Amino acid sequence: MTQPYDPNQPPPYGAPAQPYGAPAQPPAPPAYGGPDYGGYGPPPGQRVNDPAPMGMRLLARIIDGLLVSVASIAISYAVGMHVFSTTNSNGTHEVSFQAYNGEYFELALIGLLLTCAYEVGMLVVKGATLGKMAVGVRVAMLENGQNPTLSAAFTRWVIPAVAGAVLPLFEAVIFLSPLFDSTHRNRGWYDLAAKTIVVRTK
Repeated sequence: MTQPYDPNQPPPYGAPAQPYGAPAQPPAPPAYGGPDYGGYGPPPGQRVNDPAPMGMRLLARIIDGLLVSVASIAISYAVGMHVFSTTNSNGTHEVSFQAYNGEYFELALIGLLLTCAYEVGMLVVKGATLGKMAVGVRVAMLENGQNPTLSAAFTRWVIPAVAGAVLPLFEAVIFLSPLFDSTHRNRGWYDLAAKTIVVRTK
């Protein structure tokens, strides 16, 4: 005898869980750092699956650029200053300071090395530079939500650096590439190469 249909009763074993012909619901995409990404999760208190807006990332980039520029200039002059001692016709000595020639090349080289050490080191140790910490964003591995590995952090740095060495306009396009992310997670081309994502922390 056929039992009347009761919508509150679970379907029998082997029966479809939804009415026949209903469209199948696609599975929700896993959140970064969730169990489908190894179960490690982000550090305690950090947001999950919340990509950082471009405004916050731009502000962080400006802060970091100013910090690196000031440090580069200070180091270049500290290293490049030479002391000259001269004797005047009356027998007195004068000491003067003079910067080396070709200062643009040395300043650019110092800035490049300083930027590499700063960005790569901070991302590996803290997951964020000082600028990113100030605005409340961090970089995480897409797979498990942890801080970037050394190779991932270097990849994120070297792609814009090489583009900027060829043509500054290329570097600007690289930094604006998160705007072209069709998944709306604001992952730039360097994030795709490094398998990272920039997320909010507050």
